[in-house]
Formats: sequence, C-alpha cells, structure tokens
Amino acid sequence: MSYRLASFRLATFGALALLSACGGDPGAGMSGAGGSGAGGSSSGGGGMIGTATDYARFLQMLINGGSIDGRRYIGPRTLAYMTSDHMGDAVRRGPYDLLGPGYKFGLGFGVRTDSGLAAYPGSTGDYYWGGAGGTYFWVDPKEKMYVVYMMQSPSKRVQYRTLLRDMVYAAIAE
Repeated sequence: MSYRLASFRLATFGALALLSACGGDPGAGMSGAGGSGAGGSSSGGGGMIGTATDYARFLQMLINGGSIDGRRYIGPRTLAYMTSDHMGDAVRRGPYDLLGPGYKFGLGFGVRTDSGLAAYPGSTGDYYWGGAGGTYFWVDPKEKMYVVYMMQSPSKRVQYRTLLRDMVYAAIAE
C-alpha cells in the first residue's frame, strides 16, 4: 500500500507548535504532546503525520477485508480476530472507561458488541478509535462505510465525535 504525504515545510507550521499542538487547548487538561525525555511521556502514535487520504486508504483496506488495489495486507481471519471482543467480562469497567456501553476492546479498536447500549448510532460489529487531539475514525462493515474525522480540539473531541456520528447515520437512506 503506498501513501503519499502532502509536501510542506515544517518551518511553515513551526516545529514547536507542531510538537505541542495539544497544549493550545486550555480546556483539554493536557500540557502538550510531551516526549520520552525527562519530564515527558511516551505516546504510542502521538505526533504521527499523515493525510486524510492516507487514513481513508487504510480504512478502505479494512472495509475490503484486508486488501486494496489487488494486494492483501491483512488476512480476513486476522482482521476478524482484531475486530472481535478481547475483553470479555473479565475486566471491570471503571470511571475512566474509554469505550462506554455497548463496546469492548478488540486489538487496536473499540468494537461494538451490543446494539442499543451505546450513546450514539452504529451497527453491531462497527469499530473505531480516536486520538487525544480529536482525530477519529470508525468503520461500519454492515453499512460498508468508514469515516475519517480530522480535528484538533482535545476539549471538544467527544462532543463533536458524537455529533458527527449522529449526522452521518441520520443521512443514511434505507
């Protein structure tokens, strides 16, 4: 799978602003992107750079069952395994539950396991994940759709993700 990064000069954005993007949202409760050095913290994918098109191609590959442009990147059984419940009832949910009702953890995704429990629309089997700054995606295999949402507003991310889902599913004609 090939990705094309839009060309830009880092100086255009300012390296410091790019590396501490989360620090500009006073309601976010975040002190910036940090790092793995003294006083910082490690962040799995924090600070990654890509385009909405890159993200969309990756999600299209998932919708296609693991292949795109005639090449297979993930086997169908592997993808099914990744998007199934790996949490079960063994994990007690606490006040900082990232997923919410109706969802369990897959491998890299929150996976909808029950219909009617989540606070927003979707289909059993849909899966999603989002970034701390507000980026978000979800894949709904039943509807054969994916959504890429690129925003940077940590304090508003949950509000807008829910609104986006409401609007997308309201627009689906039977």
